[in-house]
Amino acid sequence: MTARQTGMLLLLGAIWGAAFMLIKIALDDITPFTLVAVRIAFTAIILWATLRISGLNLPRDRHQWLNFASVGVFGLVVPFLLISWGQRLIPSSTTAILGATTPLFTALINIVTRAEEKINAERIIGLGIGFMGVMIAIGIAGATEGNIIGELCVLGAAVCYAISALYSRRVFSGMPPLIPSTGQMITSTAMLIPIALVWEGIPTAAPSMRSIIAMIILTVFCTAIAYILYYRLIATIGATKVSMVSYLVAPFGVIYGFVFLQEPISRNSIIGLVVIIVGILIAGGTWRSIVKRPTPTT
Repeated sequence: MTARQTGMLLLLGAIWGAAFMLIKIALDDITPFTLVAVRIAFTAIILWATLRISGLNLPRDRHQWLNFASVGVFGLVVPFLLISWGQRLIPSSTTAILGATTPLFTALINIVTRAEEKINAERIIGLGIGFMGVMIAIGIAGATEGNIIGELCVLGAAVCYAISALYSRRVFSGMPPLIPSTGQMITSTAMLIPIALVWEGIPTAAPSMRSIIAMIILTVFCTAIAYILYYRLIATIGATKVSMVSYLVAPFGVIYGFVFLQEPISRNSIIGLVVIIVGILIAGGTWRSIVKRPTPTT
């Protein structure tokens, strides 16, 4: 993994880390399922418009649309709904810790299914260090203060993300990142809107401007732009390495909460973030290019 790819992974973590703060603001006036449905629907529109401007077209192959729907189910619909339900039963710190298990499930599924990505000792060590960094940054106290059903919901979402990442790598290889991003958003919108209408009904009151702005930023940056970046990274460095972004999301969320919502930040959060970055550098092999000394010339 090159320094540029590592930087892109950090950027993706920073963008997705802001989602916690934005969701918290938006949920003041918008119900969870409605927020998810609107977020995905507007993202689908943005990505489709970007696709057309870029001169690209969505495939007409029915099999490819089934792939879009499958990835949408495991990468958006099911995990978003599981997390929305689970967060009602367990603390947010528990959600962050359990959500950070995505790379572990990705590596495990990768080994079981014998996918094309190679798992070596270096990557396993890096994954372990990254997970320890999450535990340091968030703390483990909240992990035992929750409802088992809520914890299983979040773990189920982590498994779904892992399946989605590996499946995307296989079926969308060589495809411009904008196409699968748009395809899965469109199919997910078709599934989520009916679920939101049945579960929560049509909203009867307009949300505040603060919530609307938060939802717009959440849609444009944390969903549309983030998923384009996500698929570009999957195509270049692989699903297992990209799944390590889960380690970055929680610490960045803590930092955003401190800066913009005046939430307290601990020394452990900073230490944890440093440990997380070290884990990513080791797992991705980037550390070798950093410590490698230039060959002397005569």
